[in-house]
Amino acid sequence: MIPIYEGKKLIQETISNNTNIEIEIDKAVGFALANDILAPIHFPSFRQSAMDGYAIRYEDFLESNCFIIQDEIQAGDNKNIVLEKGKAIRIFTGAKVPDGADTIVQQEHIEEITNSKNINIPLATFNSNIRAIGSQCKYNDFILKKGTSLQAGTISLLANLGIEKINVFQKPQICILNTGKELLKLGEPLQDGKVFESNSFSLVHVLKQMHVEVTEISWVDDDLEKTRRAIEKTLTQCDFLFITGGVSVGDYDFVLKSLQQNKVEIIFHKLKQKPGKPLLFGQKENKYIFGLPGNPASVLTCFYQYVYPALRQYMGFSSVDLLKINLPISNSYCKKAGLTHFLKAIIHEHSVEILDHQESYKLNSFAVANALVEIDAEKEIVEKGELVRAYLLPF
Repeated sequence: MIPIYEGKKLIQETISNNTNIEIEIDKAVGFALANDILAPIHFPSFRQSAMDGYAIRYEDFLESNCFIIQDEIQAGDNKNIVLEKGKAIRIFTGAKVPDGADTIVQQEHIEEITNSKNINIPLATFNSNIRAIGSQCKYNDFILKKGTSLQAGTISLLANLGIEKINVFQKPQICILNTGKELLKLGEPLQDGKVFESNSFSLVHVLKQMHVEVTEISWVDDDLEKTRRAIEKTLTQCDFLFITGGVSVGDYDFVLKSLQQNKVEIIFHKLKQKPGKPLLFGQKENKYIFGLPGNPASVLTCFYQYVYPALRQYMGFSSVDLLKINLPISNSYCKKAGLTHFLKAIIHEHSVEILDHQESYKLNSFAVANALVEIDAEKEIVEKGELVRAYLLPF
């Protein structure tokens, strides 16, 4: 049994993936960039109006407040107009600023003269409301770094620059294997001594939040040979294998022995934590295996703390861990020294509240939690108001 930081370090040192693919940007959400992006153009590529208003020469304003309206330029017009002395050109947001103009006076600051082609400009500021060429970026500027998460803002920026395709890291193929003779599938009649299987639902949906799909979900009884064959089969179909249950040392826990029979290298088995102490991590060639405890709260806790960063590392993200912040705890907490505790919690505006129902078989607290609080292994008492480390759960 090893400390949690050692387990995290071993995972980090083991996981690797250099496979990347080219995709169109409209399919890129949830991927990570496989290389740096440089700007292929100046943006904007022309002087652009930032307001609806009038384009003028500032030196003309210093001589007179009255201007003759010369023309009009809409966004998208590409006609070449040269502003004449003493005149103003009606212009709209996003339109090309005409040659000769050095100031845009916004519509609200204009006094229009009824039934006239003249306007009065009582106030103007030199060079105002004009977006300079390359003010967002210039050709060959560094735009996005390798490992950047591709979300709405990043994809919009790429489209803004005319970039249609990008290289991203390949996502993993994932299989889930649920072990346990007691498990029932949803829709089956409830029987005495049986429980409805829920771990695959939590894993599938937390993976969907990561924009990762599951290749296959399968079930196996607590039987050594059946477990060995199931692991052998699923390892041929995936990059990551998540096994739920059967990972401890009970008489009917066959996952460890079945993995060894399949020549899986066990990187570690058991961590000094609660819940999820039996967690197992292994590797066979370029495939990674997580043996997760059977209790549903333990599965989710282990996923967020170990599997989530492992997958993000594999997918090439520069930031892999859950976001964590230090907050004062709103209720005291006591435990025995020796194990790190991960506690379901709710972050409020200025504090974090430890929830009831922390037992590993209960999902009541996970159903409403938005954070996991980590209490150090040797800590025994956490007083109200004391700072604790809180991991924000993704939604």
